[in-house]
Amino acid sequence: MRVLSWNVQYGKSAGNNIDFIRTLNHISSLGEFDIICLQEITRHMADYCLPGQEDQLQLVQQHFKKYYPVWGASFSWASAGSNRLKRQEFGNLTMVKADPLDYRVHRLPQPAVPGKLQMPRVAIEVYIASKIGPLSIVNTHLAFHDNSESQIQLEHLTLLEQERIAHHQFPKDIGSGCYQQGFLASARILCGDFNFDPESSQYQFQIDSDWIDAWKHCCPDEPHLPTCGIFDRLQWPQGSHCRDYFWLSNELAPYKVDVNTDSASDLSDHQPIILEIDV
Repeated sequence: MRVLSWNVQYGKSAGNNIDFIRTLNHISSLGEFDIICLQEITRHMADYCLPGQEDQLQLVQQHFKKYYPVWGASFSWASAGSNRLKRQEFGNLTMVKADPLDYRVHRLPQPAVPGKLQMPRVAIEVYIASKIGPLSIVNTHLAFHDNSESQIQLEHLTLLEQERIAHHQFPKDIGSGCYQQGFLASARILCGDFNFDPESSQYQFQIDSDWIDAWKHCCPDEPHLPTCGIFDRLQWPQGSHCRDYFWLSNELAPYKVDVNTDSASDLSDHQPIILEIDV
């Protein structure tokens, strides 16, 4: 299975030029993917879209016609114009090559952080068939401006994982209607823009919470490849560093994993990251 994760910054390049079609063409140039997880997709927000490219969800669907889209708007606000049907939205998008078994959109906590910039955040969870049963892929984008906010969001995602494990350990009674089982993931992959580097307390929290960093799983003795700040030094004066990851649940530890980064593209302030895993 081949998975792409990329904060595309709504098609804004390191040179501050916005062209979302160019971003989609670049994704196609990277080869075939089973799952495409994108962050910072926007709809009907004039500040973020070229004329004629106002609905980036629609553009992705037109470009990747063989994929099933799962859209998670972190917010959906009334239109700034006269057409109320064209709501302003911003969020994550997961594209699945085969029809998903199921999907859910989780709204992440947004605690009060006085004096800080804030935007609502979501995590899209998609269930697909795999060799080991239903596999969950979670596509997320955590808070940037406040570490306490991103920490609470991490804790929320880890609680979802602990809940999954507990349901395997202590199966519930099954009934009809609302009491059906639904799909329970056999394993989980968590990916996206986490907005922390490998030296941070948030990174250590992930390790302490039994998540496996896929990069360290395949390259234990090598430093993380940079996923941010390679080209855009205005937003990232600290230069190139890593803040985008694939995290694996423990069930995936026995499987061969490869992680790579497209470090040549300047089409966003982040780099595309690619996971290959034999499940």
